[in-house]
Amino acid sequence: MKAIENIFEEYPDSWLQCLPQYQKKVINELYSQLGDYDQVALAWLNASMSMNVPFGTEKGHSIFYEKLLDEIEAFFSGDERYKDAHLAILKESGATQNFIVGAISVALSPILGTSSVFLAPIIAIILVTIAKMGIRAWLAMRKEKHSANNQNS
Repeated sequence: MKAIENIFEEYPDSWLQCLPQYQKKVINELYSQLGDYDQVALAWLNASMSMNVPFGTEKGHSIFYEKLLDEIEAFFSGDERYKDAHLAILKESGATQNFIVGAISVALSPILGTSSVFLAPIIAIILVTIAKMGIRAWLAMRKEKHSANNQNS
């Protein structure tokens, strides 16, 4: 693989295929009800045990989700903290979604203060969204959101 962006050349929903069957089933059911993968990720967080997320209350779940999105943005923007994870993915010539979701989960878990196993389904959901939009469009959307938030502050 030549660039980290190349991981998004696969069919977008293939990111969910790396998850255990019971997780795929729940995520697909949530998506059929909510119709939006961001809402699915938040619903997944709200349904998960509170001890997995280092923030309390329902609002804490959305704060955690935003922090996770910030870290995924940093990951794909070339943040130095994720250099080793990038190299590991790029060295793996035929890296599968399972390997990539695992590598990103492991890289983000110590920063977010939770387990990589807990993060994997949420990361897979986010990668579906990124794959559907395109990484450049997703990063541009995140940049616009940060600008809007800074103007409202």
